[in-house]
Amino acid sequence: MRLPEFHQVRKVRAGAPAISDVAAAVRAALAPLLAAGELRGARVAVTCGSRGIDRIAEAARGACQALSQAGAQPFVVAAMGSHGNATAEGQRRVLADYGITEAGVGVPVVSCMDAVRLGPSPRGVEVFMDRGAFETGRIVLLNRVKPHTTFDGDIESGLMKMMAVGLGKLEGARSFHGNAMRAGFTDTIVEMARVSLATGRVWAGVGLVENDEHELAEVAAAPAAGIEELDRLLLLRARRMYSRLPFSELDLLIVDEIGKNIAGTGMDPKVIGRAPQPDTPLRLEGITRIRRIYARDLTDESKGNANGMGLADVIHKRLFEKIDFAASYTNGRTALNFHTLRMPMHFDSDETALEFLLGNLGSPEPEELRAARIRNTLAMSEFLASPAAVRQLAGNDRYEIGPAQPLRFD
Repeated sequence: MRLPEFHQVRKVRAGAPAISDVAAAVRAALAPLLAAGELRGARVAVTCGSRGIDRIAEAARGACQALSQAGAQPFVVAAMGSHGNATAEGQRRVLADYGITEAGVGVPVVSCMDAVRLGPSPRGVEVFMDRGAFETGRIVLLNRVKPHTTFDGDIESGLMKMMAVGLGKLEGARSFHGNAMRAGFTDTIVEMARVSLATGRVWAGVGLVENDEHELAEVAAAPAAGIEELDRLLLLRARRMYSRLPFSELDLLIVDEIGKNIAGTGMDPKVIGRAPQPDTPLRLEGITRIRRIYARDLTDESKGNANGMGLADVIHKRLFEKIDFAASYTNGRTALNFHTLRMPMHFDSDETALEFLLGNLGSPEPEELRAARIRNTLAMSEFLASPAAVRQLAGNDRYEIGPAQPLRFD
């Protein structure tokens, strides 16, 4: 096996500046909505989900501070479908991993799997809502707005999806995925979220947008009537800042870790260019075309949920040995995903895995191999790239290229 040396590549300029004080930005976004004193004395549920959002505990703390200062009695509600192995305690642990605890955000954190059936949408899609949030009667949605990893539309992952799936708990997630495969993802999100909005329980939404370094760069809030419009607007802004690999083509991508805290499908399909649902292809403009992907590990935060391993061609034995098949298949059944849970070949060492992959690629000469190594599909501000890959960065002033060094195997 003959490997090229690899350059250290570092991004030197982000697409937008990061917010320095996230809690203050959330308080400022909510202030105009709270000025009338409408929530004085009311209990208010603030949603927090399972995605690895930048400084989400600070954002939740800021929302709860704003509500408390306005005379409300906020608490955090775990807004997830099947994550945390679809158990209340599992979902509480997911939030705790992000610092969302009573000590961390200053208010109680409530997690349960019980959901209220709200009724069908006009096309017959059943809609559900977390019972605690429903009975409270006042809900502030808090979520990141971003391109979804598995589908394209004018509404993807954001506040509307939080209502349809996150607040819908396991029943809502199952209803969404089953109908989305038939009627389309965006249309199903919108009609389910509109049923939730019609209950009058949702009071406002706070949308968070990250830059291409996955740092929170924008916060905006809207009352219930403006949530759908806000979701569309923030998605347009998020698309302009979305993080991608700066290559047109790669022969080999080495990914040090996959995980549910990185993307719902372990690796972001809009980074690696592989659709998790064969029936719903992605628009691939600007996405790197990658011939082979090698995944080396599963994050501890995933708790054994290896959704996304099927997007890799080869995995390391350490990843294989961390798989909790019960947790993985619960997620797969709920999301109706089998493609992302297919079992790739696994190897005992990096050396044997790469030897196999290079042979599978036709044993290219080191100077011809277009290869890169990233930590994960969220952390791409620094990575390794072969000389043939680095040549594609000519004229790109957002990256600094260091000297080339050989990969070493211990």
